[in-house]
Amino acid sequence: MTPSLAQLAELVRQAEAKTRAKKVEAETQHAAELFRTAEKRSRHALERMRTARPACTRAIEQADADEQLLKDLVRKLAQFKSSLTSDADAEQLIATSQGEIDRTRKDARAELDVVGRELDEARRELRVAVDAYRQHRRELERLQPELLEQFADADRLLWDAESHFPGGQLQLLAHEIEAGLHAFAHLVKLEQYARLKVWIGRFRYHQAGPDRDCGNVEEMQALAHKVFHQLKWLSRQYEPGYIEAFRQDFSTDWGAYVAEAQEQLVQAVEAQRRARAEAAEQSNHARDRIAAESDGPRPDADRSESERDHFDAGDPGGRSDEIG
Repeated sequence: MTPSLAQLAELVRQAEAKTRAKKVEAETQHAAELFRTAEKRSRHALERMRTARPACTRAIEQADADEQLLKDLVRKLAQFKSSLTSDADAEQLIATSQGEIDRTRKDARAELDVVGRELDEARRELRVAVDAYRQHRRELERLQPELLEQFADADRLLWDAESHFPGGQLQLLAHEIEAGLHAFAHLVKLEQYARLKVWIGRFRYHQAGPDRDCGNVEEMQALAHKVFHQLKWLSRQYEPGYIEAFRQDFSTDWGAYVAEAQEQLVQAVEAQRRARAEAAEQSNHARDRIAAESDGPRPDADRSESERDHFDAGDPGGRSDEIG
């Protein structure tokens, strides 16, 4: 390949990469919007379920209790039937009561079914949207990592979105810790402290929330045990600093606690980035100074060589004249 042809091929490659990057950025923006919409719908469906389930459960339990009471009254009525002034009135009240009980139970179950189907559909839509956003985000990170900052809100929403699935937040936290174990040792203390604070805060948030009793209870308990001991091991192994959230008797607004820890992590990462940039700049300055000194004139050496040449020219033998 000729040099000009190689240059042309490189120009084409750069143009193609730039076009692809713009396309991926637009696709990621679109995926983020779909993700936000799906998360909002799922959140509303989950809130409706959390409101409807206790009310419907109470209604069904009350209907069961009323039905048992009705059966007891019917048995007693049979014992004292001879004392009734009108059998028809009693039978009418029995039928009316049974109808009300059946209707209450049916309505409660129907509402639970509707809310449950709505939540299932919203969760399926959200899972598709989350997977699509993550796929496009990974591609954007590969092509143009500097653009990821504009998706910070969507990235934070990923954690909230996992709470819409049974055990989702704990599973996401477990994957995140596993993925970060190797890199944790290479972080500076300040970043280790903030990252560990985020992780233990998320763990306590899961413990305090309704998500803790969702899904396979035994499986979630085993996973929670594993996650907590991994976090304790990191704290003891690297000792980044005292974190009160490891105390079981410590309680707070865990959502606010995690938000504060995330802000500390952002600041720690930014501080480390600035430190690396300053170190690189100082290294470049030092290298440039050394290069400039090595390429510049050496007055002392030149003067010594000049003096030696002058001395040799005056005395070819390299000796001074002797007085006879």
